[in-house]
Amino acid sequence: MKSFIDSNVLIYWTDDSTRADVVEQLLAADASISIQVLNEFTNVLFKKRALPLKQIRKWCDTLLEVCEVHELSVKTHSLALQLMAKYKLSFYDANIVSSAGLAGCDVLYSEDMQDGLVVRFPDKTSLSIRNPFR
Repeated sequence: MKSFIDSNVLIYWTDDSTRADVVEQLLAADASISIQVLNEFTNVLFKKRALPLKQIRKWCDTLLEVCEVHELSVKTHSLALQLMAKYKLSFYDANIVSSAGLAGCDVLYSEDMQDGLVVRFPDKTSLSIRNPFR
């Protein structure tokens, strides 16, 4: 099963907690992220947690090594707009879902989106959204 990890889940990876252990397991299992996820991860750690940029860079470098990282494109944006209308997602959440779908993922791990929602794409594939901490 190919998975995609949202930034709100990845943030816990930087903690010393049982949730960090869950994220470690997700990262070890063929995980994908997008550039948007990497950017959000960096922004939260730098602005909200005031962590040193040197440490943030190390975490980002590790993510680049262990995850399949997907670029954002016009196709990602266009699909996100469709998903916004169909599933009432915020624009940024729709971009995450769009990226996960275009990456061929089966599951999107997110703490903020509707746990259990199954998103159906125009190409007839689907993606399940799951909260990994439930």
